[in-house]
Amino acid sequence: MPRASPRSQEGAALLLGAASALRASKGAPLPPAERGDVDVTERTVRTGLDPAAFTAAFTRGATLTAEAAVAEAALSAEAP
Repeated sequence: MPRASPRSQEGAALLLGAASALRASKGAPLPPAERGDVDVTERTVRTGLDPAAFTAAFTRGATLTAEAAVAEAALSAEAP
């Protein structure tokens, strides 16, 4: 399987941050049935980015609305 580009990895980290912040704002913890998938995704993304890049993207995602995070991540996925 081809490896994702760093830009798409940043987009994924951004979405992880946005989802985490949205759950926290609603008082809705991550459902146990989804924990495994989120953990695998986060590990994969962390492997593709250096720690500072992951933290920056995750933190940025936590400041965005859900709509803005999805739009920004889509742009990241399209960038070369």
